[in-house]
Amino acid sequence: MATKRKRDTSTLGNKETRVHVREKKDRTIDEKDTVDRISDLPDHVILKIMSSLPLKEAVRTCILSKRWKDVFTWISEVKFEHYVHLKNKSMRDGFMNFVDRFLFLRKDISLDRLRIRCGYGIDPCRINGWIHYALRHGVRELDLSIKIRENFQLQFGIFTCRTLETLKLSCNPSFTPSVPTNCCLRNLKVLHLIYLKFPDEESTRRLLSSCVDSLEEFLVEDCDLSNVNKLSICSTKLKRLTLTNFQGPGYEVEINTPNLVRLQYYYGTTTKHSFINLSSLSEARIGVGMILSPDKNSEHTAAVIDLIRAIRHVRSLHLTGGYRAVLPLLLSVRDRIPIFPKLTYLKMDGSYAGWGTLLAGCPSLETLTFDFSGCYPPDWSITKEVPSGLLHRVKAVRLLKLTRMHVGFIEYVLKEAPALESLAVEMSGTKSEQRKMGKVMCALPKVSQKFKMRYLQDKYWHWNKP
Repeated sequence: MATKRKRDTSTLGNKETRVHVREKKDRTIDEKDTVDRISDLPDHVILKIMSSLPLKEAVRTCILSKRWKDVFTWISEVKFEHYVHLKNKSMRDGFMNFVDRFLFLRKDISLDRLRIRCGYGIDPCRINGWIHYALRHGVRELDLSIKIRENFQLQFGIFTCRTLETLKLSCNPSFTPSVPTNCCLRNLKVLHLIYLKFPDEESTRRLLSSCVDSLEEFLVEDCDLSNVNKLSICSTKLKRLTLTNFQGPGYEVEINTPNLVRLQYYYGTTTKHSFINLSSLSEARIGVGMILSPDKNSEHTAAVIDLIRAIRHVRSLHLTGGYRAVLPLLLSVRDRIPIFPKLTYLKMDGSYAGWGTLLAGCPSLETLTFDFSGCYPPDWSITKEVPSGLLHRVKAVRLLKLTRMHVGFIEYVLKEAPALESLAVEMSGTKSEQRKMGKVMCALPKVSQKFKMRYLQDKYWHWNKP
C-alpha cells in the first residue's frame, strides 16, 4: 500500500509539472501575441491609427520591424504643423527638409487630406510646392493656415482643382488671394476663409459662383471686405453659413439660401443685410449687442428687427452681445417682434435684457439659458412690465455665472414655471458666497413640485427630478 501511495504521489507530481509547463508555454505564447498583435491588423486600420499620430511619430515606426519599414509612406491624411516662429534658421530648414523628404518617400497614391500649419520664416516657394504635390495627387481636403511676410500668391491650381471637396484658408490680414478667370470648384462642399482680405467684387463673385451647385458650408471670419461693396450668397445647396467679425467701411450682405439649416451671423453697424429666403433655418446664433440704440426708429434698430423676423422659424436661437440698451428698446417695439412658433431652445449672453419681449413670442419654448458673464446689475423695476405666464411650458432653465444680484431672476423663474423639471445654476464668487446664495435659493417659493435641489460642485447647484 505504501509503494502504491508513493507511485500515486509521484504520478501527481508529474501531472503538476506538466500542467505548469503547459501554462508557462501558454503564457509565453500570449505574451508574444500581445507584443505583435497590432501588426496583424488590416492595413487600412493601421493607416487610420497612424494618421492620428503626429507625423514625426508616424515616421519613427519604420524602425520597429520590416513589416513597418514603409507603412508611413501609405498615409493619405498628412499634417505638417510648425506653430512656433523659430529664429534659428537651421531649425526652420529642418522642418522644410522633413516635409520635402516625406513627400518624396510617400507612395504615388491619392491624397485625401493635407493640413499645413506654419508661421513666419517658412519659404513661400516650398509651401506652394507642397500644395502643388497635393493637387497632383487628387487631394480632397486642403487646410492651410500660413503666415507669410512676403508678397505671397497661392497656387492658382487650388481654384481649379476638381477633386477638392474642402478648402480652409487662413493667412495674413493683408493677404489677398488672386482668383483666376477659369476658377472651377465644381465638387467643393466646404469653404472657410479666415483672416484674409477679399479680392475685388468680381473675383469674389467668381469664386462663389464656381461652387454654387455643390457648396454646403461657407465660413467667413475676421476678413477684410473693404474691396467688396456687396457680398451676395445665393445657393440652393448651402446648409451652414457663418459670417463673423468681418471688416470694411461699408458693405451689403445678401443671403438667399432656401435650404440653410444653421446660421451664425454677427451684425455690424456698417452692414446692410438682406435675407430673402431662410425658410429651412433650424439653428441660429446671432450677435447684435452693442450696435443697438434706444431709439426705436434708428436705422440699426430697424435692421436688427428685420434680421429677427427673417429667422423666426428657427428651433434653436442663441443671442450674443451686450444687451444693456436692448431691454427698453425691445419693450418699446414689442409689437414689431415676430412670433417664434417652433422655437424650443433659447440662449442669451451678456444679460437677460429684453427676455420678456422675446419669451412672449415663444409659445413652444422648453429650454432657456442665460449667461450673466460681465452683466451689469439688473433693473428689476422693469419686471413689472413683463406679463406672467411666459414660462408655462419651460422644462429646463440654465443660469451661468450667477451672482447674488441675479437671485431675483431665480425667484421669478420658480414662480412662473409650473412645468419646470431641471434648474441648473453656475454661481460666481467665493465658496462662502455660494453657500449663502444656495441657502437663499433653497428658501424661495416654487410652483413646480417636479424637482428637488441637489448640490453638485463648488460652482454648481442643480435642481432636477427626484
